[in-house]
Amino acid sequence: MARNLRLIPIHQSLTRAVVWMPIFVLFTRREFGLDGALALGAIYYLSVVVLEVPSGWMSDRLGRVVTLRVAAIGFVACQSAFLMAGDNFMLVAVGQFLLAVGYASLSGTDITFHYDTLEGLGREDEFADQRARVQAIGYVTAAASALLGGALGLLDLRLAFAASLLFAVVQLATTAVLFEPPRSGRAAKPTRQIARCLGYLSDRRLGWIFFYGVLMVTLEHVAFTNSQPWLTEVLGQEATDVGATPLVSGVVLAAVAIIGAAAARLSSPLMDRFGSAHALIGLGAVSAVAVTGMALSFHIVVVGLLLLRSVQGAAAPVIIGAEVAPVVAQEHRATLLSLNSLAGRLCYSLLLAAVSQAVADQADPRAQVTEALVIVSVVSWVMIGALVATVGFATVQRPAPV
Repeated sequence: MARNLRLIPIHQSLTRAVVWMPIFVLFTRREFGLDGALALGAIYYLSVVVLEVPSGWMSDRLGRVVTLRVAAIGFVACQSAFLMAGDNFMLVAVGQFLLAVGYASLSGTDITFHYDTLEGLGREDEFADQRARVQAIGYVTAAASALLGGALGLLDLRLAFAASLLFAVVQLATTAVLFEPPRSGRAAKPTRQIARCLGYLSDRRLGWIFFYGVLMVTLEHVAFTNSQPWLTEVLGQEATDVGATPLVSGVVLAAVAIIGAAAARLSSPLMDRFGSAHALIGLGAVSAVAVTGMALSFHIVVVGLLLLRSVQGAAAPVIIGAEVAPVVAQEHRATLLSLNSLAGRLCYSLLLAAVSQAVADQADPRAQVTEALVIVSVVSWVMIGALVATVGFATVQRPAPV
C-alpha cells in the first residue's frame, strides 16, 4: 500500500496525459461537421451512462485495481480506433464507446482507490490534502500533454492519437503493479447495491452533494465541447482547414490545465474557508461565466475567461470525495460515485443531443457555434440558480461516519 501511494501520482499523470484533447473536436468537426462532432460527443456520454453503474459495481465487488486495468485497456483500444478511423464515422463512434469504457471505469475508482489505500494505512485524515496534490500533478501533466498534442496537430492530427496510445500503454503497465487495498465488505447483487447506495441520499447533505454532482458534469463540460470550434472562428479558420488552431488549442488547454492545478491545490483551503456547499457553487459559477463570455463574443480577449474552465473540474472532485468517502461504507463508495456520474452524464448527453439537433439547420458555421453557446449558457445559469435555491439542504450537520 505504501507503493500504491508512490504510484498513484504517476497513474494520475498518465490518465491526464490527454494529447488527443486539443485536436479531437477539430478532427471530428473537419470530418463530420459541427453537428456530427456534437453527435459523437453525445454517443460518448450516452455510452458512459450505460457503463457507469456496472463499472462502479465491478470496482466495489471485484476490486479497485482490476477496474483500473479495465480503464487502461479501454484507453488503449479507443486511441487505436481513433488512429485508424480517418473519415469513418462508425469507427470513431466505436472509439467513443471504448473511451467511455475507460473513463467510466476510472470514474470514482481512482478516488476510492486512493482513500482505501490511506484507510488501510490508518491515514485517511490526509485524504483531502493528498488528493489535492495528486489532482494538481495530473493537471500539470495535462498542460504538458496539451502542448504536445497541439504541436503534433500542426503536422498531422493523427499523430496526437499515436502519442495518446503510447501513454495509454504505459498506464496499463503501471496498473499491473498496483496493490489491492484491504476490503471491509463486498458489494451486494447489482440491484440491491444500487438500492443501498441510493439510500444514502435520504441524508440531506449527501443528497445535495449528489445533486451538485449531476449538474457539475454539464457545468464542467459545456465550455470544453465548444471551445475548439469557438477558437476556429476566433482565428478566422474554415471548419475544414483548421490551420494553426491545433497549436492555439493546445496552448489554451495547457494554460487551462495549469490554472486547474492551482485550483486543485486550493480546494482544501476553499472548503475550510467557505464550507463545502458554497465553495462548490462558486466553482460552478466560474464555469458558467466562461461559457457565457464565449457566447457573447468571438474576441480573442475572451480566451482569458476560457482559461478558467478547469477550475471546477480540478477542485470540485476533491471536495466531493472528502464529503462522501468518510460517511459511506467502503463497499458502496465507487457505486455511489458512479451513480452520481451516470446521472450527470445522462443529463449532459441529452443536452448535447438537443443542441446538435438545434444547430443542424444552421448553414453558417459561426452562427452554429453562437447558437450552441447561447443554449448551453442559459442552461448553465439555470443550474446555478437551482444550486443556490437548494443550498440549505447542504448546511445540515455532517452525518456520523458509517
